[in-house]
Amino acid sequence: MANTITKTTLEDGVRNLVVLVNISGDGSGDESKTLLIDRSTYAPTDGLKLVVVELNGMLDGFTAKLEFDGTTDLQIAGMPNGQQFEFDWDEVGGIASSKAGAGYNGDILLTTTGLGANERGTFTLFMRKA
Repeated sequence: MANTITKTTLEDGVRNLVVLVNISGDGSGDESKTLLIDRSTYAPTDGLKLVVVELNGMLDGFTAKLEFDGTTDLQIAGMPNGQQFEFDWDEVGGIASSKAGAGYNGDILLTTTGLGANERGTFTLFMRKA
C-alpha cells in the first residue's frame, strides 16, 4: 500500500492557483521528494513560474517540508507537527520557483518525517502564476 495524498484544485485561473492537499499515512513510511505540484499541468505553461504566496494548515503526528525542484532544491517551508501554521509571504512578493537556480522546473516536492499509520495532515497552497 501507499500513503494517500489527495490534491484538490480550488482555483486555477489566469493569475492564481490554489491547491488543497490532504495526506493520510498508512504505515508504509515517509514521503521523500514526492512530486506534489506538477507545474506543467497548469495553463498557461509556456515559461510559467510559480510563486508561493501563502501556506496554511495542520499536520497531526508528523512534520513535512515543501521544496521547489531544481539542481539544488529550494526549501519553501517546513511544516510543524501538531499545531496550526500559516506562512504569508505576500508582502515580500512570495517565494518564486525561479529562485531555485539551475535546473529549476517549477515543480513542488513534498518530504515527510515521521508519517505513520492513521496520521493525517491538511494544508492549502496559495500560488501566483508569473
